[in-house]
Amino acid sequence: MIDYVLAILLIVVMPARALYKSRRGARSDTDRVKRYVLSSAIIAGLLGLLCYAWVHAARTAKLLGLDMPLSTRGMVGFAIAAVIVAALALAKVFMKRKNQTSKSETTKHRLAGNEFFPRNRRELCLFLLFALLAGCGWELLYRGFLIWFLVPQTGTIGAICVAALAYATAHGYKGRTQFIAAIVSAFAFTIAFVLTASLWWLMLIHTVIGVVGGFAGYRQASAGDGQQLIQADGCAAA
Repeated sequence: MIDYVLAILLIVVMPARALYKSRRGARSDTDRVKRYVLSSAIIAGLLGLLCYAWVHAARTAKLLGLDMPLSTRGMVGFAIAAVIVAALALAKVFMKRKNQTSKSETTKHRLAGNEFFPRNRRELCLFLLFALLAGCGWELLYRGFLIWFLVPQTGTIGAICVAALAYATAHGYKGRTQFIAAIVSAFAFTIAFVLTASLWWLMLIHTVIGVVGGFAGYRQASAGDGQQLIQADGCAAA
């Protein structure tokens, strides 16, 4: 019974909630802490249901993709994750050394204007906690659990489609480009899990991307706020 409740929450309730929030529009800056705490609490609650269902039914962690020791396919996945993480690190170093261009300035303004990114150290700490929960929790829920739950009922292809579309929609709709990107990445991660039957490397990639994005957004957003304060002080002085 808990399995069906959890599946409905992931496939129906979470996407519907995200779409409803998207229609309401972005929240004010003062809501960031509440958003981090609420989002983290939701993920923790869903993981609590998952843990209860798994322990109550005496299922193994391997069914969720938590293979230990790592399978051969899991090791291949980790090798891929290492390459991706290294590429992200090199890209970060390269961007630091690269001269400013109109494209990089556009990216900076986009990061600084994103209201979800933290503006101070307290918000950054809460965001990093959320990034860790999201990187590991969503993989367990939308990849590990949903694929396990759906495959016997819809087949592998149907399970991939339902799980990926549900996860992409659970990100909300902020525009066609964002929504298409969410769908593409959701399918990529879901197919990768089905091919390797291991979640560890996907959790690593998901978490690293969230943490790197959070730090980048924090630097640009806080710098943008500082620049706005300087401009405001200059206007006041004038």
